[in-house]
Amino acid sequence: MKEAISEAAPTETKRAPGVRQNVSYIPAVHNAADLVREARMDYSFGEILRDRNDIPTGSGEAIVSALTRAHPQITRMVRYATRMNGLAARPGDVTATMVIGKGMAPACQDEKLMRLYNRWAKRCGAEGLGDMRFVQELAWREYFNVGECFVYMRRRRQSGGQDLPVGLQLQVMPTEMVPTELPFLTGDNIRAGQVLSNLRETTAYYVYKHHPGDRSNLVAASAKEVVRVSSRLILHVMRQREAGALRGESALARSLVDIHDFKKYLNAEMVRKILSANIAYWVELPDLTEEEKERLADVFFDPSSGKYVDSDGNEVEPPKKNTVEAPKEGSVASLPPGAKINMTAPAESGNSFSPFLRQIALQLSASLNIPVEYLLLDMAGVQDRIYKGISQQFERQVEMWRADFAAMFLNPVWNAFVKLAVEEGKWTPPEGTTLEDWLDVDWVGQPFPNLHRAQEVSSWQEEVEAGFCTRSDIIRRQGDDPERVRKERLADLVSDIRAGLSEPPMHWTDEDVAENVGWDQAKIDAWRKRSRPTVSATR
Repeated sequence: MKEAISEAAPTETKRAPGVRQNVSYIPAVHNAADLVREARMDYSFGEILRDRNDIPTGSGEAIVSALTRAHPQITRMVRYATRMNGLAARPGDVTATMVIGKGMAPACQDEKLMRLYNRWAKRCGAEGLGDMRFVQELAWREYFNVGECFVYMRRRRQSGGQDLPVGLQLQVMPTEMVPTELPFLTGDNIRAGQVLSNLRETTAYYVYKHHPGDRSNLVAASAKEVVRVSSRLILHVMRQREAGALRGESALARSLVDIHDFKKYLNAEMVRKILSANIAYWVELPDLTEEEKERLADVFFDPSSGKYVDSDGNEVEPPKKNTVEAPKEGSVASLPPGAKINMTAPAESGNSFSPFLRQIALQLSASLNIPVEYLLLDMAGVQDRIYKGISQQFERQVEMWRADFAAMFLNPVWNAFVKLAVEEGKWTPPEGTTLEDWLDVDWVGQPFPNLHRAQEVSSWQEEVEAGFCTRSDIIRRQGDDPERVRKERLADLVSDIRAGLSEPPMHWTDEDVAENVGWDQAKIDAWRKRSRPTVSATR
């Protein structure tokens, strides 16, 4: 190596006045490129895959074309799996319970606006189908299972013959309602059923008038008429796993084949056990004599007459079946001479069956980002502390899902509701605020269940007393709004004071008591006198 390395002569440079410069000597290595290539294999998969044909190398196709091209097939597979396979439908049920639950609610401090929203939310579903909680669950299931859904914000004054609090209803449309290909509409700005601007912003959607798979109305479905709808009226709630995608990717895309094979294996195991259980016992018969074998060899079935004949055409008795019917309770079975009964052992799966199923379930749960304990409702052998860790990890994933769902669906719906309420004169921003102050609110979801409620509350109190968090932080963890809790606690206290069940807090001033409870000064003085501590005189 000493011969391979030589010191390069330093390069002569002009020295600027007043500037100190150091000359470094760079060693020159002969065949340096070959040495580096042999020492480092970073990203040199060509060398690794030279003799490996079992590792897929990918096509390099962009996600916008790959997903758009395969989207109809993936959607059909997901629809069939979630309808017919309980294991495929389970992830949607779990996530809908954890993400939506009783429904995500806006954290708004204006009581009048919240009363208007609660009235509207009871009938916000188009075609009279459910309240806001039902609409959220329906949109989430489409978003998670299929990868996307489209929500049509329809301007309506009435629903079911009754006036709506705000003239707006939400219609959740499946992904099939927006085609991925439009053969009769061409243009560089039309991609995956969407009209894109020069800034690649969606300005409109092409929507089918009728579901293309609706077989109850074949004439309308086969026509496949599309209408162009402005993007201001359509919400595209989409799971975008890669940058540049225009259509959503199903959460089940990576596990559809595994779920199908898993269910197929369980069905095969079930059929094996059923067939084994149907056979009560086997009857072992003695071997036939040579005469019986010759006689049976000369028996043929004549399809023209439907009878058994011999080689001469004479009718003979049909051969007897070597079966014995299962006896009834308490009966005695009669067997041919020399026969004996062998009882059938039940089909066993073996000790490795349950661990094998759990390993498959772990792969499915990893692809879905759902703990296997929640996916299969299998808490056997899970200790309290382990369950707590699993629950906290899954809670972070649920919070991410809630944030994405709120940004794409809940906040646009809330903003449209507030703007329309102001436009119709149903609500006006309070004095000192503007309309923008009431847009894009925070959304609060149902908290995760607590395993030990008393321990949880005790730990929260210690956190607050130590100054690590505030009471408002604890209330937000529980899926509630701190301001709403404070107002409700004050209302309960005032109701108890007026009913004589409690006394006003001693730190309240006379003005506080008069404002909150409504007492006059005489009643306040009487309460002060009654509540003043008595001092006993000591001799």
